[in-house]
Amino acid sequence: MTVISTEAKVGLFVLAGIIILAFMSFQISQPGFGLKRGYTIKVVFENAAGLDKDASIQVAGVEVGRVESIALEEGKALITLRIKSDVKLPRDVTASIRTHGLLGDKYVELSAGTKGNSNLEEGEQIANVERQADVDKLIHQISGISEDIRGVTTTLNKVLGGKAGEEAVGDIVTSIRQLTVNLNAVVKNNQQTLHAMLENGRMLSENLNKVVTQNDQKVAQVVENLQSASKEMEKTFASLSEVTEGIKKGEGTVGKLLKDDEMADRLNKTVASLQDVSDKLSQGKGTLGKLINEDETVTNLNTGLAGINRYLAKQEQYRTHLGYRGEYLFEHNNWKSYVDLRIQPREDYFYILGLVADPRGRKYIRDYTVNGVTSRVEEWDKNGLLFNVQVAKRYRDLVLRGGIFESTGGAGFDYLAFNDRLKLTFEAFDFTDDNRRAHLKGFGEWRLLKYLYLTAGWDDFINSDNRSPFVGFSIRFEDDDLKYLMTSAPIPK
Repeated sequence: MTVISTEAKVGLFVLAGIIILAFMSFQISQPGFGLKRGYTIKVVFENAAGLDKDASIQVAGVEVGRVESIALEEGKALITLRIKSDVKLPRDVTASIRTHGLLGDKYVELSAGTKGNSNLEEGEQIANVERQADVDKLIHQISGISEDIRGVTTTLNKVLGGKAGEEAVGDIVTSIRQLTVNLNAVVKNNQQTLHAMLENGRMLSENLNKVVTQNDQKVAQVVENLQSASKEMEKTFASLSEVTEGIKKGEGTVGKLLKDDEMADRLNKTVASLQDVSDKLSQGKGTLGKLINEDETVTNLNTGLAGINRYLAKQEQYRTHLGYRGEYLFEHNNWKSYVDLRIQPREDYFYILGLVADPRGRKYIRDYTVNGVTSRVEEWDKNGLLFNVQVAKRYRDLVLRGGIFESTGGAGFDYLAFNDRLKLTFEAFDFTDDNRRAHLKGFGEWRLLKYLYLTAGWDDFINSDNRSPFVGFSIRFEDDDLKYLMTSAPIPK
């Protein structure tokens, strides 16, 4: 019997250990070590760039498997996943490709689905896939954006660079500063005006609210009247239905006409009589026959109709316009109002009749005698109204006016431009007072809408005690009813 020495035994033991260690190292280095007994499922990605075979599969940061294979199927990446047998995945689980950090390895992330749902089985495919962001495409887009930004900054550098650019920026800042100062000054100088405008708006809103509240009953009454009218219409339709049924049954005149032969014979006789009358008219018998057949009668009738047409045409030439103009005088903090009636017989001339409500009222000159000394005093009636009576003639775009301006003699002209949308006006009147200069006024008017105009100008601008800038608005429209009322009287020749 061969006896193995101790040295041989030690050598055999070391050799066996080396073989076992080499086998274990080889097994550990194999892809998917420890997962060969799991189950496989599939998932399809549009792009699996950067994902390698044997990449990690994680759920909530915990590795649950490895990528077993990557194949191309119909232009898309078919990924086979081997999952540990003790990990169950619901059918509505979502798969996505993630990256460890910014430049780390890619792995497959499975987000947990609905708890209680059925689980995926061997060989089934994940339906929910989250699209992977294409980093290369994103970097390419960012590069294009950076090029655009570089071009913009280059352009700005060319525009604003150098001394000329600095001066341009300085001018812009100075202009903005001056604009701010001017706006601040306008607001400070017109605080009372703005307050008055806001107060007027508040009062207008309150008045409108009162009008609506006071007319609630009237609105309800209108609705009730409409309901009553609807009921009456239903009764009327019912009555018409009864009449129709009666006609079908031969009741009444129309029913008898349709059902009674005697009534039909009478109607035929009537038609025959009408035919006889028509024949006589054709032969020129009777007054109507002469009117139709004799030329002299027709000529006389045409002459009369021509006279009537001339009269109607003369009436149509008359046009009347009603207008209101309000001017807010900044120096007096009050409104000056005009109500005008414009009568226009022809396109090139017209008349103006109007009333004026001036904040100062109407001026009177009175003589007072005290101790034998007579003195003339100028007095103002705050409630007095002024009046306008003017005659105007238009020459192309220029309109000349003369007559009474605010109860005093005067003259003025209007210059029209932009198809009559803009009107520039100058007026001079009140030349009778020796102690003060004439009343001069200039303003412009712009037609904003069909009936609405905006105005601005300077009133009495050469007299320091009464001059004031103003802004305002006008409302003018053609009054057809008044026109027909005024032109219904005969026109004298």
